[in-house]
Amino acid sequence: MKILYFHEYFATRDSAVATRSYEIAHRLVQRGHSVTVVSRETRAGRPAEGGRRRLVSRETVDGINVVSISVPYSQSFSTALRIASFLTFMVAACLVGLGLPRPDVVFASSTPLTIGVPGVLVSRTKRVPFVFEIRDLWPAAPVALGMLRQPQLIAAAEALEALLYRAAERVVVLSEASRDALLARGVPAAKLVFAPNAADLDLFRPDNLDAGFRPAHGLEGHFVALYAGAMGRLNGLDQLLDAAALLHESSYRNVIFVVVGDGSERPRLMRRKLGDGLHNVLFLDPMPKTQLAGVVGAVDVTLTLFAPHPVLETNCPNKLFDSLAAGKPVVENLDGWLRRSVEGGGAGVYVRAGDGAELAATLAALAVEPELVAAMGRRARRLAECDFARDLMACRVVDALEQAAGWAA
Repeated sequence: MKILYFHEYFATRDSAVATRSYEIAHRLVQRGHSVTVVSRETRAGRPAEGGRRRLVSRETVDGINVVSISVPYSQSFSTALRIASFLTFMVAACLVGLGLPRPDVVFASSTPLTIGVPGVLVSRTKRVPFVFEIRDLWPAAPVALGMLRQPQLIAAAEALEALLYRAAERVVVLSEASRDALLARGVPAAKLVFAPNAADLDLFRPDNLDAGFRPAHGLEGHFVALYAGAMGRLNGLDQLLDAAALLHESSYRNVIFVVVGDGSERPRLMRRKLGDGLHNVLFLDPMPKTQLAGVVGAVDVTLTLFAPHPVLETNCPNKLFDSLAAGKPVVENLDGWLRRSVEGGGAGVYVRAGDGAELAATLAALAVEPELVAAMGRRARRLAECDFARDLMACRVVDALEQAAGWAA
C-alpha cells in the first residue's frame, strides 16, 4: 500500500520535538507499506556545504520518503504571520502532493487545520480515500483562548473543519474529550478512531538514566521536578515559577525545578526567574529525545502543565507518556480523561491548573516520601506498558489507514 502523509512537523528521535508522525510512518514501513511524508523543512531541505537552501528537498529516513518544504515558521511569529505561514505551506503542499504518484490513501494530521486542504485536494483529484487526524480541537481551542478573534476567520475555519470531517473516511482523535466533542457535532462514531499519544517503551525506561546529569548541574541530594516541553502561553508555566517562589522561601529548598525546552514565553520566564532570585529553577536548552530520555530517568518526578483553560483538557501531551514509560510519577494539571488515567493507575498526582500553592505543597509532600514516589514510578511504567504502549497506539492508526484503503483482512 502507498500512503501519502501530510504533517507539518515531521521529526525523528534525533530532534527535540514530537515524533508521533515518525513513529506511525516507521510502523507502516515495517508492515511493508510505502510512505511519503510531506512536511516543513525538518531533517530534509538543509543546504549542502556552500550551497543554497532549496524550496523542496527529498530524503529517505528509516525507509520513509520525506519531502520537505522550506517555509519559515516560528512560535514567536504574530498571529498574522502564523496564518500567512500556514497558508503558504498549504498551497505548496497542494502542489507537491498533486505532483506525486497516486497513493492508495491520503493521511493528513493537524494542527494546523489547513493541513487538511492538501489532503482532501489530493484524495479527490486522485480518487483515493482520505483519513484525517486532529491533535488539538481547531478552531475551538484558539477561539476559546482568544488567539483567533476575527469573525470571518472563525467562520471560515469552522466551515473548513466541517468539510474535512465529512470528507474523511476515518477521523483519528487523540483524547476522549476530542472524541466526545466530535460526536456532539454529529460526526458518526463509526468514523472515529481513538489513538492517543503513546509511550516509547524502548527509549524511555526506568534503567535509562543519565548518571552524569545531577552532578553536572549540582543536583545531588535534591528532589528534582522536570518540565520538558513547549514554553508558550498555553503551557501556563507561571504556575511553576509561583510554586518555586513559595518553596524557595520555605524549608523545602531541596526541591529543584528543571525546565527543558523553548517557546515564545521562555525569555519572559527567565527574566522572572532572575528578577525573583529563584535559584531553585534551572533552565536548559531543548535536547534530542534520545538525550532527554536519560534526563527523565535521572529526575524524581515530571510536570505536565497547561494554562487554566477548560478547552486545553482535550490535549494529549507527549511529555506525560514519556514520563510514564520512564517509570516517573507525573504531577499534572489537566482535569478529565488524563487525570482519571493517571490517578486511577496510581501513577501520579493532579493539581489545579494555575495554582502555584497547590503545586508547591504537592512537591513538598512528595519530596519527603521516597517510598511513595518509587511505588508511583513502578505503577507509571505498568500503566505505560498496559494502556499506552507506542506499538498499540500507532497500530490503531495503521489499522485505520489499511481499512480506509481496503487493505484490511
